[in-house]
Amino acid sequence: MTYYFSQELVTINRDEILEQGFVDVKVNVTGLRQSHRLTVVKEDTKRGVLTYLESRHYIPTQELVRISEMLQLPIKHKTTVVFPKGKMPKDFLEKKETVTVEAETVEAEIEE
Repeated sequence: MTYYFSQELVTINRDEILEQGFVDVKVNVTGLRQSHRLTVVKEDTKRGVLTYLESRHYIPTQELVRISEMLQLPIKHKTTVVFPKGKMPKDFLEKKETVTVEAETVEAEIEE
């Protein structure tokens, strides 16, 4: 199956998408060409903040894979999460900075 997509969508940069907060994509759903808006979502996890694109409307898994490969970002729709080839969630994590604050200690000497 051959996919054709607009030059405009191919030239958009991953950093621009994250800065803008959304991206509009063209997808084939049951033979119809549709336009969908994917929004950028940042989710807190144990290991850091995971950034991905989220679709509100149904997109077939094949199209999710194609778009994920093209934009090099993970895409989520309900329970389905798709990553670009060779990538895992850890590749899209922003590390949390942990700061530890220690209480002031008072040193005292005991006189006998």
